Amino acid sequence: MEIIRIIKSGDDNAWLMVLLATYGGVAVAMAVDFAVGVRRACRSGIARRSRTYKMTCTKALKYYAPMLVLTCVDIISVALVMVPAFTMLMGAFNIFCEWKSVMESTHDKEEIRRAASTMSVIIENKDEIAKLLAAILSDKEMDNKANGGENA
Repeated sequence: MEIIRIIKSGDDNAWLMVLLATYGGVAVAMAVDFAVGVRRACRSGIARRSRTYKMTCTKALKYYAPMLVLTCVDIISVALVMVPAFTMLMGAFNIFCEWKSVMESTHDKEEIRRAASTMSVIIENKDEIAKLLAAILSDKEMDNKANGGENA
């Protein structure tokens, strides 16, 4: 672990380079995920809309905001821990998440899309589903009363 030895030597440039590598690694992982996502969408015939492109910006915010906070924690705790450990751990976790996203098969993502569309249809028609369930329950109560209160 030559890098950790250099960082522990107190060289501020080494500390900065590790931070830049961590933030850069996350940026590269996000870029790879973006490229793979666009490529899969093209192959699958899925429309590429600005809303889906904006999700990359939202993802960057979700990744970099905690990393910035952890960088501040690393700066505060530099006397105890000589390396920006918290930022590096968060960066590694973010890169792992992006790697998992790239490795997911298109089939899995299509199943997730279908489940989401099914749930949106259910949510849109929740009033009709509630009326249907109420009608079924009232019919069952009528049948129970007609059968003398026996459970069917």
